[in-house]
Amino acid sequence: MKTNNSPKRLAGSGPIPKPLSWLLPLLIASILWYSQNHQKAKQTATPMEVIMKVRQAAMLLSQQGASALATLRDSNSAFSWKDTYVFVVNCQADLVMANPAFPEREGDDILEHTDYQGKPYGLALCEAASPKGAWIQYSWPKPGEKTAQRKISYLISVPGQPYQVGAGIYDSTYSLQELNEMIKASP
Repeated sequence: MKTNNSPKRLAGSGPIPKPLSWLLPLLIASILWYSQNHQKAKQTATPMEVIMKVRQAAMLLSQQGASALATLRDSNSAFSWKDTYVFVVNCQADLVMANPAFPEREGDDILEHTDYQGKPYGLALCEAASPKGAWIQYSWPKPGEKTAQRKISYLISVPGQPYQVGAGIYDSTYSLQELNEMIKASP
């Protein structure tokens, strides 16, 4: 009795046919791109990260002035991270200077901005801005969504410049008092 000791081949388990050989690298690249972009969206920024990024952006603006706005407008910069982004306003001139998630708002009058419940959040942002900063809350949709949620934003004034810098997160667990205590506790 003869036995066949050669391994059995599964149907279709041979080399990829030449006409389809380009498909595998494309598929791998697509999966990597998708997972990288969706992983970023699934990560949630913390209030302390917001405080630190806003302070870094303020330092950049303080050192470079208006030329730093190009970096802050770039949605691929370090100032657009996880599920949030840094934005810049000029309350004296009543202007939105940089907003990588909503670039169509640049040049708008910040004092006329209202949230999705009619609250004049632009005015609240300008009133909150100080050298140490403060948190405010308003109703705003996440980038790419249409339904508004509670957004809390930290804003500070930039020393030596006419700018106020902020960033926010979508969170319903922290009170404004807890958030403002974080400012006092941060370095």
